[in-house]
Amino acid sequence: MTKTHNIASFVLRFTQELWQDMQGEPHVRWRGHIRHVQGDEEDRFTDFAEAVAFIQRYLTQLTLDSLAGDESMSQEKVFQESFKLWEQFASSYTDMMAEAMEQTIKQSEAFKEQVDQATEKAFNAWQLPSQPGQEKVLDALENLQNQIQTLTDRVEKLEKELQQKKK
Repeated sequence: MTKTHNIASFVLRFTQELWQDMQGEPHVRWRGHIRHVQGDEEDRFTDFAEAVAFIQRYLTQLTLDSLAGDESMSQEKVFQESFKLWEQFASSYTDMMAEAMEQTIKQSEAFKEQVDQATEKAFNAWQLPSQPGQEKVLDALENLQNQIQTLTDRVEKLEKELQQKKK
């Protein structure tokens, strides 16, 4: 009985982007990068299914290459055994993605809370005086307006007097 060991290694990197749109709604986007270590081939993805397809291509090719020229092994049996890995992966994939989404939602909520707090602090820094302070400002503006009107009336009266003296 011959035993063959083949290795396929992949490096996955995920990048999360968090931002807030003009309406203040938080958004999250995941981008990924996958690299086949032995072949140095790589790809970028935004849908994890693309990464799975990338891995599947290499593992299928690795299986085909292993079977090439070996008539003693049933290709059908080898592929059935090989696909058990994908069955296991598919059954755990849903749970893994649900957990990732749950974490993303928690992070988004935390991000939104931080943005809301920062926004509130910024608004508080630019806030107008409190209600009693606003009344004082309005009273002062009204007094200024009355004084300006009084001065305008006096200037008009003086101009009339000057015009009458010139006549």
